[in-house]
Amino acid sequence: MRVAATRTVTLVRASMALCLACLNSPARADIVHLKNGGTITADTWEVSGDHLVIRQGSGRITVPRSEVARIEPSPQVSPTPGGAPAAGQDGGSTDASTPTVGAPGPSEDRILRAVDDLKRRINGDSLARPENTRRLVALLDQLGTRALKSRDYDSALARFREALGYDPRDARAQFGLAAAYLRTDQDVFARSTLERALVDHPEDPDLHALLGDVYYGQERTSEALAEWKRAYELKPNDVLKSKIDKLVRERSIDGSYRQSEAAHFTLKYDGERAGPDLGGQIVDFLESQFKALETRFDHYPLQPIVVILYPQRQFYEATRADPDVAGLFDGKIRVPIGGLQQLNAEARHVLLHELAHAFIAGKSHGTAPRWLHEGLAQDIEGKTTSTMTGVALAKAYQTSESKEAWGDTFTYASTLSFVEYLEERLGFPVLMDVLAAMARGVPTEEAFEQLTRYPLKELRQAWGEALVRKYLQ
Repeated sequence: MRVAATRTVTLVRASMALCLACLNSPARADIVHLKNGGTITADTWEVSGDHLVIRQGSGRITVPRSEVARIEPSPQVSPTPGGAPAAGQDGGSTDASTPTVGAPGPSEDRILRAVDDLKRRINGDSLARPENTRRLVALLDQLGTRALKSRDYDSALARFREALGYDPRDARAQFGLAAAYLRTDQDVFARSTLERALVDHPEDPDLHALLGDVYYGQERTSEALAEWKRAYELKPNDVLKSKIDKLVRERSIDGSYRQSEAAHFTLKYDGERAGPDLGGQIVDFLESQFKALETRFDHYPLQPIVVILYPQRQFYEATRADPDVAGLFDGKIRVPIGGLQQLNAEARHVLLHELAHAFIAGKSHGTAPRWLHEGLAQDIEGKTTSTMTGVALAKAYQTSESKEAWGDTFTYASTLSFVEYLEERLGFPVLMDVLAAMARGVPTEEAFEQLTRYPLKELRQAWGEALVRKYLQ
């Protein structure tokens, strides 16, 4: 068995998920809708007899309750902790149309209306401009965070950039912009955004943690370790601890390796044990395959792919992989080559297999399921399903009690067979379209049904029937 591709960037993803949570702090900007069609944006409000007292910055507006149609609560991702009334409200209900604090989060349309209202107020009310700008930036941050979570990266980039246009030092927008850059393989922009942000916010643990992720992906491991350690000092958590421990272990093994840069790769290997020409041979091979896969996947990785070659024992010490793993991709290609002196056929197969994982991960933004990863990687490596394996799979389908459940779980060999069937029936470009849909946040089964018009369950069952026809009839 060769690599679990989806072992990839789980720690980095977990770290980013923790950091994204910090973008969700609510920002108050309640909208008071009047019966005459007008609206008033309120920092806080309270009921005083027959009047509603609205505060904006240092000013106060008093409106008869009889003129209030409804009060739209501030767009926020989560309700006030504990279900308590928000600050500035009296905890009582003004009328049946007043939303409660525990109501579901607002729609994007409601947030956009609040954004438009605040933009008008910024242009028209100089006295309240600073406070309205603060609330506007907070709402743009919320829109950017929603887009980031739904994998709408273009919208996320636009929202966070807009927020920074109003407040260039807003930490939430700086973090969100860097996260969106990182998710779209624009590591250079992510790094520069975070380095600037830390000048403004040197004690922000989430900025330090994300910058560590960027450095790690660029194989700047000493800088990554320093950033993660600083983040851990500021806000300890298990994800950071695991990443620090993993990197310390890796650096104890490959810290002295020779490192060289090529057009599309950063190569690290033990120059004392490998043959003198091995590094150049591997780079030449990888560059030639990169061009072929770039065309086949219609995907161009923007960042250099890190490739680390280990002596046999050190590979398993660094990765803690199972003994039968011949290589793995966890955001970086890691391959044991022993004391190899010249690039041989076996090493070429392993390198191509792991390079395929890098392209699959890049095309799907890290969302492709493991079975699709492994099936495609084996296919690209040049493997084919043997007759013996085909017969075994056909018999397994024929004797299965539930044909509908066939293929719910995959073996390493069956992933290749299923991908071969999908390519023969649908074509390789359709599978690339499926990966691209996954990159946009479409779930696997939905992506297949959208692009093939068949549910994945039907495709698995049709594959089983095709196996029976091919090998048993």
